[in-house]
Amino acid sequence: MIRFLLGLAVGVIIVVIILLLWARSKRATRQYLTESMDLISSGRYDVRMYPYRSGRIGGSIYRSFNRMAEHIQREFQDMSQERDVLRHILQNMTTGVVYLRSDGQVQMVNQAAERLFRRPSEQWQERDHWTVFRNYNLGAAIDHALLFGNNWTDELTIREGLTVQVRLVPISSGARVNSRGESSHDVLMLVNDVSEWRRLERMRSEFVANVSHELKTPIAAIRGFSETLLDGDVDDAAQTKFLRTIYDESMRMGNLVSDLLELSKLEATDSRVDPITVDLLKVVERAFDRLRTVAAKRSIHLELKNAPRVNVWADPDMLLQVFLNLLSNAIHYSSDGSQVTVTWDVLIDRVKVHVRDNGVGIPAESLNRVFERFYRVHKDRSRASGGTGLGLAIVKHIITALGGEVGVDSVEGEGSDFWFTLSRLNANMPRVL
Repeated sequence: MIRFLLGLAVGVIIVVIILLLWARSKRATRQYLTESMDLISSGRYDVRMYPYRSGRIGGSIYRSFNRMAEHIQREFQDMSQERDVLRHILQNMTTGVVYLRSDGQVQMVNQAAERLFRRPSEQWQERDHWTVFRNYNLGAAIDHALLFGNNWTDELTIREGLTVQVRLVPISSGARVNSRGESSHDVLMLVNDVSEWRRLERMRSEFVANVSHELKTPIAAIRGFSETLLDGDVDDAAQTKFLRTIYDESMRMGNLVSDLLELSKLEATDSRVDPITVDLLKVVERAFDRLRTVAAKRSIHLELKNAPRVNVWADPDMLLQVFLNLLSNAIHYSSDGSQVTVTWDVLIDRVKVHVRDNGVGIPAESLNRVFERFYRVHKDRSRASGGTGLGLAIVKHIITALGGEVGVDSVEGEGSDFWFTLSRLNANMPRVL
């Protein structure tokens, strides 16, 4: 009986010890699991649990935890990679992007928006949109988009010379109910610079208006004198005068159409210009030969002065047209018996060419506009000479296409100096095909 009781006591003690060890192991496993999950929640996705620390107890739990941790780590890495790609794309977009939370504060802004609004990102983050965009129409549109999910598109002038198109896109998937129980949305604002488009539209509109105006005068003259001739009762002298006027006006129209076609061709092919090595002196001599008769009629002397032999990188026919236009202008606006001079300065890698005259000169307020299409400083004198108002625009387009610069220095009543630059080439450089 004593042995039985002793064995029973030993058995009970052993069972108690086993239960205590099992409880201790379970408590350690639970604590280990809790610590590991806390590390995962704090961003340590590389944490793993090791079964050997608990033997058989908790081994399956550890393995399940490790599979879960590996899956979370892979998903987080994929999301981080996608986030970095999206952030890179966002920051390198030319479209300005601003993300606004449902409470109206700016959550995110990219570099394009910073440049457009000239405001660093530090002055955007966590600020109410009314303090960032101080424009009533834009602020009201943002509020409507935040509260009611209304799309909105309009153009705004941020500052002088900069017009942007603003588009508000409510984020429907982010629709929520705010603290007052009202439906609200996040809003994505897209901003595009449309200044150049609007400038080109204005230029096209002005171009059409100018062409219409330029054609209206010769057409009216031709129609009027033609009707007079058709009515009869015109003596021979008047008839000859009327026919001469009709001829001159038709020549004006022909020159205008030719210049328009030339300018259109230049605009269509300026990216396909194929410059070669050109002897600048030979091109000037060709231009002088073309205009010597015109200059001689008014006793104007064409002179090439201080012009060393030099090669430039250009298209010979286009360069000839530049000289013809500049020399023709100089002849038309110079007084009889004066002189038109061509010279150039040879620089390190450029050649600066000057076409100087002693004519009427250009007022200071017109110097920045002489290369505009149809702009005339002396309108009556230009039309009387048959000018179309496109010659200097063609000059600027050609020189720009050849990679040079063009400009003018002038004093009213003392003459003008039209200049342009071209790339200089060595004299022994082979001809470019």
